Amino acid sequence: MYYKSISLLIVLATMALIVYSDLPGLSETDSPTLLIGFLLLSAYCTGSLLEKFKLPRITGYIFAGLFFGPFFLKFYSSNAVANLSFLNSLALAFIAFCAGGELQLNKIRSNIKNIFFLLVGGTSVVFIGVSLTLFAFSGFIPFLMKYDLYARFAVSAIFGVIAVARSPSSAIAIISETKAKGKYTETVLSVTVVTDVVIIILFAVLISICQATISSGSSIDPAFLLDLIFEIIVAFIAGFLLGKALVFLIERVKVEFPIVIIAMGFVVIKFCHSLGAYFHEAHDISLNIEPLLICMVAGFTVQNYSKHGNLFLSRMDRVSMPIYVGFFAITGASINIDALKTGWMLGLIIFLSRMLMLYIGSCLSGRLSGDDPIIYKNTWLGFITQAGVSLGLLSEVVRRFPEIGIPIQSILIASITLNQIIGPVAFKYALNKLGETNRAGR
Repeated sequence: MYYKSISLLIVLATMALIVYSDLPGLSETDSPTLLIGFLLLSAYCTGSLLEKFKLPRITGYIFAGLFFGPFFLKFYSSNAVANLSFLNSLALAFIAFCAGGELQLNKIRSNIKNIFFLLVGGTSVVFIGVSLTLFAFSGFIPFLMKYDLYARFAVSAIFGVIAVARSPSSAIAIISETKAKGKYTETVLSVTVVTDVVIIILFAVLISICQATISSGSSIDPAFLLDLIFEIIVAFIAGFLLGKALVFLIERVKVEFPIVIIAMGFVVIKFCHSLGAYFHEAHDISLNIEPLLICMVAGFTVQNYSKHGNLFLSRMDRVSMPIYVGFFAITGASINIDALKTGWMLGLIIFLSRMLMLYIGSCLSGRLSGDDPIIYKNTWLGFITQAGVSLGLLSEVVRRFPEIGIPIQSILIASITLNQIIGPVAFKYALNKLGETNRAGR
């Protein structure tokens, strides 16, 4: 701990010298290379220090990005963080590949009853509960007051579906950190990954309904459902073909393929967005293929339809630490305190509503499935964390709805921030409580 504290102080002192001095050659404080290096080093040291206090490392990564950033110590600006947005796309692609790769059919089959009830019951309770909570307040929310009841309910459903989303990246990072093994660990991880696959599909359905409702009032063209089914089928086919391409890379190409995979995921994300923009502008056709679904299906294909599933995960795990450090540090640095000031009240309401619904949904599902009470009474603690997919879906909301996307973003960022800070601590607490952590990880 002593050496890590000294290392962090040296990193901070060096950055302070660069930022606040007038020495020649030290004026490029917003250099992407400098910022990436500082975020990686400072976040890693902070995470290691908090680990000594029994806190998850990713909590330290987020705090480092937040407190050393634009609103506190101001070692870098908001614009400098925005210039690193491409790293979020890279990280999201990596997370989607890993989440799909963690979805192993043999483990799902062995625990199918609990997973099914938690997936259906937990998802339904959280989605309905949070949606109704937001809808109840929608008449008092300024940016929603001008819309009719149909549009308000559609927007409330967007809040509900993002509230259901979990964080495979956080779950995987904490399990890896604590070397956790056991029924509780496998249940939380399986449900988290499967839920995010379902949520991406459900989100695609709801955002299309919301878009149709807001643009045309209460009338919705039934033809959009066919378009939506087509988009989902295309995403599954593209993901399967991408997975087969990854298998070819693993078998035939002697390169460090995780880097190639991340690059391919980035290309998939940018291509899907560019293709959708082209069809909309050039042909007035709405085509929104979900890139994260493609990446998840690709990872699932490698894991379950090739003999390289374990190799795939082990090699991805080998490069995961700097990606997780960078991603969660940038997540912390991207937290807009001004946005939190405007959206904190509704964000807190959504946060509390989501926590309550997670507990109710987990206990109800556990009872129905006949699970051990000590498991289902703590399952909800593993589902609190939100990042990765939640932020990706939120970015898509802003892209699709420029007029109301920003206020929606400010509210949900407040809720996601609370979930991301409290969630890792709660999950690690539950793992320790149930005795599933390795002693080396405690």
